[in-house]
Amino acid sequence: MVQTLETSDTLPVPFPYIVQAHNQRYPSPYGAHVLSSDVISRTFHPATNSLRTTRLILKRGKVPRWAPRVIQRIDTTWVLEETEVHCGLVGPGGDLEEGGHAGARTRELRTRSRNIDRTEFMEVFEWQVFRQKPDDALATDVRTFSRVTSEFGFWPLSHRIESYGLSKLPRSIEGARLGLLLISELLLRPSTSSTLLSSGPLRPFAFDPVPSPLTLAVRQKLVEARSAWQVEQDDRRRAREGGGEGGGGEGGGGEARGKEPSGLRLWRERWRGAVQRGRRRFRQRVCAVTGLLCDESEPVAAAAAAAGVAGGGEGPRAGP
Repeated sequence: MVQTLETSDTLPVPFPYIVQAHNQRYPSPYGAHVLSSDVISRTFHPATNSLRTTRLILKRGKVPRWAPRVIQRIDTTWVLEETEVHCGLVGPGGDLEEGGHAGARTRELRTRSRNIDRTEFMEVFEWQVFRQKPDDALATDVRTFSRVTSEFGFWPLSHRIESYGLSKLPRSIEGARLGLLLISELLLRPSTSSTLLSSGPLRPFAFDPVPSPLTLAVRQKLVEARSAWQVEQDDRRRAREGGGEGGGGEGGGGEARGKEPSGLRLWRERWRGAVQRGRRRFRQRVCAVTGLLCDESEPVAAAAAAAGVAGGGEGPRAGP
């Protein structure tokens, strides 16, 4: 299914300092799990008076013990973060002017982040909107929308993975808030802070070196051996299936065993339809509040419609 979380908070820091702190929040004692942070692109759009930045962040995380072994060996993940700052222009009278077009936003920072690897196990989306408080120029309102989805295995396992990811979000959001407040305080009161310096600098990601010719040759031999073994296994399987078809009156037994039960297929279609409906409702909620995700197309509407049609029929039978 889909697990969501929505939070709101007010930071006692002016909006310009929040923007600077967000761009300089690493390294920080509250971000010790961040191994590297690199800016991929940064562009300014005069038509909307907005600055757009894309970052690639490498984070370290813990995997629960009950997770499958293939997942337990993963301790890092790449996160793609996109930020957009709408800069309000000051007019001749000292008031903020709208930029570009009549509906442009002023004094607003919007962020969107998601993990780009291990998405088959768990995918976490996070949207944040920072706005200057209307009645207080020295405070900033922030709203956070989070969504956790998993399509790993069948429903009980994927639901447990989503619940685990959702339980970690409040602590992560609180750590990000404390990190922003710390960097904002350092910007407001420039000084040498032992707390900040104790976190140490970020280390660049250590990419694997270029393998030697001997290593490449060994890898090629392993690939060839595996291909030959796979061909042999396929030949044996086809021979067994051919012998089973001609051996007796149960000629279609092998084909029948390979088919998926109709009840299992029906439940799987209903589950996929529920996932699509949950994503669509959450996207509509984010669009209504923040204006994000409004330009994204509907995801696989045909699959959701097919799941809805399947849900109206008879359920899976309990017995033969």
